[in-house]
Amino acid sequence: MIPQRNFFSMKQFICNMPLKHKIQAIVLLCIALLSTAALTGLHFVTTAYDSVLYKTAASALSSSALKVQNNLNNLNSMADLFLSDNNIQNYLGIMKDTQNPQEANLAYRHVYYSLGEYCTNFRKDHIRYMNLYQGTVSIHTHVPAGSAVLPAPIEQDLCERAKKADGATIWVTDYAEDYGLFMLKEIRRAEYLRLDTLGILLVCVDLNGLVTESSSPGFLQQQAQYLLYDNSLLMYHSPQIAEKALKQYQTLFPGHYNSLRIGNENSFYVKGQIPGFDWNYVCLIPFDNIRSSLNTSIRLVITILILSVILSFTLSSWLIDSITRHFDRLLMKIRRFGDGQKEPLDNDYDYENRKDELGILHRQFDHMVNEVNQLIQTNYLNEILIKEAQFKALENQMNPHFLYNTLESINWRAKILGAKDISAMAEALGSLLRITLDHRSKQVPLQKELELIQYYITIQKYRFEDRLNFQTDIPQNLLSCYVLKLTLQPLVENAIRYGLEENTEGCLISISAEPCPEKDQLIIYVKNDGSAFEDDLLSKLENRQIEPHGFGIGLLNIQKRMQLTYGEAYGLTLYNEEELAVAKLVYPLKPVILSPDAEASLTV
Repeated sequence: MIPQRNFFSMKQFICNMPLKHKIQAIVLLCIALLSTAALTGLHFVTTAYDSVLYKTAASALSSSALKVQNNLNNLNSMADLFLSDNNIQNYLGIMKDTQNPQEANLAYRHVYYSLGEYCTNFRKDHIRYMNLYQGTVSIHTHVPAGSAVLPAPIEQDLCERAKKADGATIWVTDYAEDYGLFMLKEIRRAEYLRLDTLGILLVCVDLNGLVTESSSPGFLQQQAQYLLYDNSLLMYHSPQIAEKALKQYQTLFPGHYNSLRIGNENSFYVKGQIPGFDWNYVCLIPFDNIRSSLNTSIRLVITILILSVILSFTLSSWLIDSITRHFDRLLMKIRRFGDGQKEPLDNDYDYENRKDELGILHRQFDHMVNEVNQLIQTNYLNEILIKEAQFKALENQMNPHFLYNTLESINWRAKILGAKDISAMAEALGSLLRITLDHRSKQVPLQKELELIQYYITIQKYRFEDRLNFQTDIPQNLLSCYVLKLTLQPLVENAIRYGLEENTEGCLISISAEPCPEKDQLIIYVKNDGSAFEDDLLSKLENRQIEPHGFGIGLLNIQKRMQLTYGEAYGLTLYNEEELAVAKLVYPLKPVILSPDAEASLTV
């Protein structure tokens, strides 16, 4: 209980500290963390640096083994090309089969030139020389100066090994130290798949030159030293490695890569296997120079950390004072505003050009002082203007009773004169006007809305006569359902306009309704032929992709009135179905009671 009380007391103390002291405490905490991080981070930096350096050095040294592999693979490919060379196959076959000395001599020369050509082309892969043996006949390319002459017993041993390989390419490492690395391949006749032996190809590889080129200094700037083993038997070592150290080296490499101390110097080694040849290798480089760069980095990191601590403390002290000074000014402004002094505080600092949060706070507060009074006065003036506009609208509105009485006079006068058409049109227009100008309720029974439409159709019938065909299919029990006033008649008017006025053919307009009890909805369809709605018409009208005018404004008005009255689940949908333009209206199945304010907000 006591620790919890102490915790809340400490929390309360921190909350009540001035902002300047809070920021100073945060800075001191950061400096303490930096000091701790400097002590512990140095160890992590050194370890990470060592790890990255070891991996990078290991990767660089391992790549030299891949270069060795690539050169050896090139020689394998060369042997396969030599075997598949049709000319060589042909001439070797002649040398073996012919009894004619001239033909044999000619074939011999062709094989000699081809062998020399292959040797020259693949000299970059460190071929010393190439020999070809067929029975007692042997063909030799030029042997470079300094190369040891291959004794006959070794030649015989190599040929025997090639024969035992049954045509496969083999590598012989037994004589690598003295005579070089040998690649051997028995050449068999490919013609008609006879597969009899045509000769034995011997390729002597300069292993020292191959390894030296592959381990040339890279980013490590050190010449690597190599040890190559075939089945744990040493087949090659770099000349820089003394003979007396070879036995010691064989027991010093426990892991894949690491650093170790040999004699008076540190070395880094990588141990692995040349893929595809089952030869193990150990690659070494002197590590003292590389280690010196690590020590330099450590000293540099320590220096940077110390300078960072000093610089952060100096800058933070200056920044804290520069920030809290402006907050103090803002607090003074707030106190003055709370005391009723709404005029901005004059100060010697201009915040108009500052783009940071402090500048925004000061500017917004200064603007707020002026905007409070401006908003009050603006709202007052807006109320006056709205009421004045409403009053003028009422003044300019024609008296509906005058219009209705005028139409009644026309109706009776037409009846007296026997003009039945004019009488019927005047009577329908009067009824239409009476219902339209009745603002007592914004919701009417569906039957009342259909009566309004019927008056409108009566007038249009005299204009379009038999071209206009109107029908309804409304169940009797749905006629008492309430709908929003003047939402169906504009759709019928649109159908007449686009189905008859812009079309010389007749037009069928139908109104149908159906209940949807599971959703508690009433669905009314207004369909007509002779016209079609554009795709996503309502969406395009709302997004101003199509400029609304005339009937477009009426569609948006119907949609907005229905959704304001009933919610987003209700409203108008326009689509086409089987050459019919369909307007679908969704109403609540049960009456919706609107407040007087809501009734007044819905304008037709």
